[in-house]
Amino acid sequence: MDCGTVPTNYTANITDSESAAIIFRNESRYWMQRVLTPAAVLIGVVGNILTIVVLTRRRMTSSTNTYLTALAVTDLAYLICVYTVSYENYPGIHDVRFLWYWRHWKYALWIVDCTMGISVWLTAAFTFERYIAVCHPLRGRVFCTEARARRVIIVIYILCLLSTCTTPFEWSIEVKDGMVCKKMTELAMDQTYKNYLYWFWAAMFVFVPLVIIAIFNTFLIEAVHRSKRQRSGLTQQIEPRDCANSSRQRQENKITTTLIAVVILFIVCQTPAAIMLVVYIFYSPDKSTPAGAIMLGLGNIFNFLTTVNASSNFLLYCVMSDKYRRTLVLTLCPCLATRHQRSHTFTSYYASHHNSSVRFNSPNALNT
Repeated sequence: MDCGTVPTNYTANITDSESAAIIFRNESRYWMQRVLTPAAVLIGVVGNILTIVVLTRRRMTSSTNTYLTALAVTDLAYLICVYTVSYENYPGIHDVRFLWYWRHWKYALWIVDCTMGISVWLTAAFTFERYIAVCHPLRGRVFCTEARARRVIIVIYILCLLSTCTTPFEWSIEVKDGMVCKKMTELAMDQTYKNYLYWFWAAMFVFVPLVIIAIFNTFLIEAVHRSKRQRSGLTQQIEPRDCANSSRQRQENKITTTLIAVVILFIVCQTPAAIMLVVYIFYSPDKSTPAGAIMLGLGNIFNFLTTVNASSNFLLYCVMSDKYRRTLVLTLCPCLATRHQRSHTFTSYYASHHNSSVRFNSPNALNT
């Protein structure tokens, strides 16, 4: 609870509309934060750990996977901290016995804010990187490297940490009558600081990155459609070299399609919370009013959507990436690695022998 504010279970002398707003706020808080969020966090923690393990395998190394590994690490930190922060609404948590929790609560809140910003800019970064690789392949060979990706990731982490470093200073913890309560500091109440903070967040973590993501994701979708149309127009009589190029193009399209799905999921889950942030700039009702209760209830729902986003990339990789699934299975079941290697060796030998025969009998081969 906040010091000096109306308790969340206060229901005396209220109208039916006020009661409905309070019920909506409390029910959304219960179902989103105490039922659905723990389930999503459990799935997300396991999924992101597996993703980090899989994407750091030697056979999976690439600049794109470097970004996705950083995104998995960020999502993992976000899920752990958002679950930690959600405990503030559990019964009895304000007892003085849990003072240790409240001393660390504001730092967990800082990590939540920071990782949200990091996720946004990592998504924008790998969307732009994929656009370069697909639409400008010659430049992509120079620009899309693992070393450059690591440098971009480090810069994003540092800037987001610095941009949100004031979060712990917005709250103070007090003990009153054996109960622990949080209270906004003078810094958080300063109108100039609030205006600057809201506009900075709206610009740097909502408007600018979402515009970048939307524009370059549109280019990627068009590039995938164009590539599919070109392949469908090819004749069946093609050279082995064209087959290899077509196979590589299909693999590139699978990677691009997977990233497009990640971006679309990101937009669907993050946009409502981004809109809510912008709304708060112009309309911020008191929390004890019906309008304030409704805003808090919607905030619970939209925050849960961001948790779903941080938990679901693993499922997209499993559904859409054959290479990811194979690597995951071989990582979890090393006993299958030998069998897979033997099968792959036999297939490679057969393909090599078959292609050699084709080249030997081809007109070009006869003319040489």
